[in-house]
Amino acid sequence: MLHELQHSRVVASRLKRAGPLALIATLALAVAPAASSGNYADASGDNIGGAGDVTAVTVAGDKATGQLVFRIAGTNIASSENNVLFLDIDSDANPNTGNLTDGGADYSFVVDANSYGFAHWSGTAWAEATPPTARITGNTSQITVSVNRSDLGNTADFNFSVTAFNLVVNNGTAQVGLDAAPDDGSYNFSFDANGPQISSVDLQTTPSAGPRAGKKFAVLPTALHLPPDGRMTPATIVPESYSCTAKLGAKSLAGSGTGRCTFSIPKKSRGKKLTVQLTVNYQGAAKVVPLTFRVS
Repeated sequence: MLHELQHSRVVASRLKRAGPLALIATLALAVAPAASSGNYADASGDNIGGAGDVTAVTVAGDKATGQLVFRIAGTNIASSENNVLFLDIDSDANPNTGNLTDGGADYSFVVDANSYGFAHWSGTAWAEATPPTARITGNTSQITVSVNRSDLGNTADFNFSVTAFNLVVNNGTAQVGLDAAPDDGSYNFSFDANGPQISSVDLQTTPSAGPRAGKKFAVLPTALHLPPDGRMTPATIVPESYSCTAKLGAKSLAGSGTGRCTFSIPKKSRGKKLTVQLTVNYQGAAKVVPLTFRVS
């Protein structure tokens, strides 16, 4: 809730500064959806104060052309001049640069029922701009933002957040409604990963000392590390799914259990090399982690 209250002050002042906005573009998007994309969920029904409810965001990036397509899904989003949607982009994936009170955002789109605006953080304030590659389409259940990374500092790895914002003034009293996605911090997208950039993976093996001849050996990914996202309380991120393949010497070894990551090590294998390929999946991205062990 503290994050949402801080964000409300930022977006309220930015809405006042937005001024005349360009008409929503109705042209066809310049890039087709990629075969894979980052998929980011947000809880349904967590909106407050009459704001729209953001439920999911997908991001597809074409590495060759640099085009990005954000698809923001929800209910009652960008439904009026007061009920708007913000897409904030931290182009260097560093919450300690850019607008520090807004998660380090360097660029921002604001979309209402009839128009959209775009701004760049100048170092002290939001400065309006006109991104030549931007195309905004949609309705109250899905907003699509297509923009080239050339308008976003040529970023290849960035953080972003989406906020549904509603402002109603009754008898001089402002009532603010919000739904922030994610609830705290930001999402991450990398062109190389087609989703968040998974920097590293924490592992647990059973036995912890490594595989033993004639015994079972299991590999378990316990945490994923992504770029800093500005969370007030860093959370332990675990993969949505994972899987393993393995070889004992040159021979494939079948796995069992979750992800097929538990292996029965033959009795006559002491001294042999066990290689495991662990694949972790999170928000549309996959990372392969090669592991090598010596059987004792």
